Amino acid sequence: MVSFSFACNMMLLSSAITVNALAPSSNVRAAVDRRQMFGIIGSAISGAAVLATVPDEANAIALKVGPASPFTGDFEDPNHPGCLRQVKVVGAPLRADGTRPVNPIIEVTGYDGKGSGKVCTEADRPTRSDLWKVQGKMKSNTVASLDFSSKGGPAGVTGTWDDGIIFPDGNKWTKIPTGTPNRRPKDMTTLKSE
Repeated sequence: MVSFSFACNMMLLSSAITVNALAPSSNVRAAVDRRQMFGIIGSAISGAAVLATVPDEANAIALKVGPASPFTGDFEDPNHPGCLRQVKVVGAPLRADGTRPVNPIIEVTGYDGKGSGKVCTEADRPTRSDLWKVQGKMKSNTVASLDFSSKGGPAGVTGTWDDGIIFPDGNKWTKIPTGTPNRRPKDMTTLKSE
């Protein structure tokens, strides 16, 4: 803002000096000189208005998506040992006007096992129809808000990154660096070439 005020003052000062230097001494041209002065002042004000509309640098934090996000990966859920917990952080979809929301989307795909045991084994691999999915929004690089209502749980559940995803109930999903391909359905292909 200081640079804007300085620029306005300098433009007005230079305009006044220029008009006084070019002004003839006769009174006949005084009306023309006043019009010229108002024109220069109007131009200076217009220029200052243009300078005022130049946006400041954005203070937004670049939220990480894809593999750069610590949330992206396969996890172990102690409440459902051996079951699929796959998390992806992706950019938010485009709006109709071509803009994109600031907060990326977090997607969780999971499987809770068959029966009431809440334990999965390699023999208990899910099919695609067994999988559940929930979504949410990234609030920062270390905080996500998830909506488990489609799974019968609460909406707006906060997941915080602290060497794993920690939920308000104390449950902590631990990231498995090598992934868990044996927990996914056998047929995860989307296209087949024959």
